[in-house]
Amino acid sequence: MDLPVQLKDTVAHGNSRYPFAVHETVAVAEGLLMLYLHWHEEAELLMALEGDVYVRINDRTFHMKEGEAAYIEPYALHACYKAGSETCHLLALVFRPDVIAPGREPSLYEDYLAPVLRGTVRFEAHLQKEIDWQNHIIELLRSTHPYCTIPYSRSDLALRGILNEIWSELFLHADAEAAPSRAYARLEPAVNYICENYRFPITISDIAAQVNLSVSRFSALFRDCFHVSPVAYLLQYRLHQCTILLLSTDLTVAEIAFTCGFDNLSNFNRQFRERTGTTPTAFRNEAREIREQQTSLQTERNRIFETFIPSSVTKKPTS
Repeated sequence: MDLPVQLKDTVAHGNSRYPFAVHETVAVAEGLLMLYLHWHEEAELLMALEGDVYVRINDRTFHMKEGEAAYIEPYALHACYKAGSETCHLLALVFRPDVIAPGREPSLYEDYLAPVLRGTVRFEAHLQKEIDWQNHIIELLRSTHPYCTIPYSRSDLALRGILNEIWSELFLHADAEAAPSRAYARLEPAVNYICENYRFPITISDIAAQVNLSVSRFSALFRDCFHVSPVAYLLQYRLHQCTILLLSTDLTVAEIAFTCGFDNLSNFNRQFRERTGTTPTAFRNEAREIREQQTSLQTERNRIFETFIPSSVTKKPTS
């Protein structure tokens, strides 16, 4: 999937010397959007310190309860919405994956980083407290909270240590996917057909025909493989594309709805509201406002952090 350049995150996450950053976001009762839909080259660990949220990563959305966390791989389109009206507090550790293998040190890079970057090893996205190894990662992530306000020069060693321990746990419990399952391989033409034709009034019969299966057999196999019906997948994909256009273009809501395969504007508005808790127009306006606020806040934070680099780092010793 081509990533819209308009949705690329413009916030700096560390710098060349310190390739990571710890952020926090707090939202009070007004509005449901926490993090606008965006992508960045870095990986991210996101935790709900307070309140429940819905996390969206590419085409998947899950309910992240208070005290749980999420792993977001590099270049993944992601967003976050409040699951209720209460205050929510998020903690994010954003980092360049090569921090795990500085200088591409051969054994570290080939054994622990390259398989993840190639996609042959996949990390668990939703980290839950009830699972011991996942709870260990959650507590490690929680321990980074104080570093939101500590200059990079004083948090470097600690954050590198925490990141390496988290990566080790994720890798130890990762799913190796050297080759796609037979079921997915058989359904891949159908998925590709949805991605290429979602703009048009396609039916489940049209999709099933791509893999020479009856509608009933295709629907059962699709649900077994993707844990969602073909109808729901098509709807989710259309809404996902609508979200991208809402944030990356100036097209009207009606133009976006019809461009993405909805033949009824009222139905589009209803489906969108059911999944986000807000209207398309309000979503667009709130996302733009949050993007501007987050960019401004991080720019100021980076300026302050650089100001507090100890003078002893650059001062020459006196004889």
